[in-house]
Amino acid sequence: MAKKNLGDIEDNNKNLGGVSALFNSPSKENNPKEEKQVVQPDEEIVTYPLRLKKSSLKALKILGAQRGITVKELILSVVEKEYEV
Repeated sequence: MAKKNLGDIEDNNKNLGGVSALFNSPSKENNPKEEKQVVQPDEEIVTYPLRLKKSSLKALKILGAQRGITVKELILSVVEKEYEV
């Protein structure tokens, strides 16, 4: 559920100190951690669902953890190698 902007709820009420931090969404200019991904204009990204057996997914998660990469990166690297994409 999205956070609702309640304005200055703390004004004129000493018992609600710090409540606005819980309910007001953070300012986008003040959030340096958030970096926008730059999509190249010639490359469009499309999502595609992939169905795997639970045992296969578990094995991929273990392999990915050993190599320090995500399951998604692991699958993409294998597809790129196999089909020379």
